[in-house]
Amino acid sequence: MGKRIAIALLLLPAAEVVAFLLVAWVIGFLPALSLMILTSFAGGVVLRRAGRGKFADIRIAMRQSGGARVATDAGGVMFAVGGILLLLPGFITDLVGTGLLIRPIRRWLGAAIGHALLVPRAASGPTTVVDLSPDEWRAVPDKELPRPEGP
Repeated sequence: MGKRIAIALLLLPAAEVVAFLLVAWVIGFLPALSLMILTSFAGGVVLRRAGRGKFADIRIAMRQSGGARVATDAGGVMFAVGGILLLLPGFITDLVGTGLLIRPIRRWLGAAIGHALLVPRAASGPTTVVDLSPDEWRAVPDKELPRPEGP
């Protein structure tokens, strides 16, 4: 999983250049450049709206419960990440950042990340059923059962 993320991060700049060239080909170079600058300003506005208090909350939550609580806090953290992605130059990051500003997408992504980060609980009781015929088992007298050691 880590390898895939590293490869994606290495390929992102190339994909951003290709996306910029495609947008510039469709609407022109100066409008594409203006649009990129405008979305960077929008990212700054979003980050200002998220505020420094939200980043302090993120640090506290990371110390207390790790990434699970931060990821599932769909309101603030994902909103701030969307602002950061808008601030970065490039149309792919702008598209993802804009998606994170939409509440249903933030909730869905927060839930997906939360499920991925949470450790599954151990099931209570046996996880499988073993069906034995009467000749494959025997009753053990109570005195032969192992006793827990302790005080």
